[in-house]
Amino acid sequence: MAMTKDEYLQKFTREKEVRNVFGGLSVEAGNKVVEVLKKEDLTYEEAYAALQYAYNKLKFESNFLKVN
Repeated sequence: MAMTKDEYLQKFTREKEVRNVFGGLSVEAGNKVVEVLKKEDLTYEEAYAALQYAYNKLKFESNFLKVN
C-alpha cells in the first residue's frame, strides 16, 4: 500500500527542545542541514521528504556509526 504525502511527512514531531536534550552541537548540525536545503531551493515538502530520507538512511546506517 502506498503511503500518502501527509502520512510520510508526519513522522517528525517536536516534543522537546533539542538543545535541552542533546546539546548545542545537534542544533548547529540541524541549522547546517536547513541551510543546505535552502540553497537547493527545495519546496517545504521536498525538504521535508529529504529530511525523512536522511533519517531513514541514518537509521539504516546506524549499525556502522559510532555509538557513544
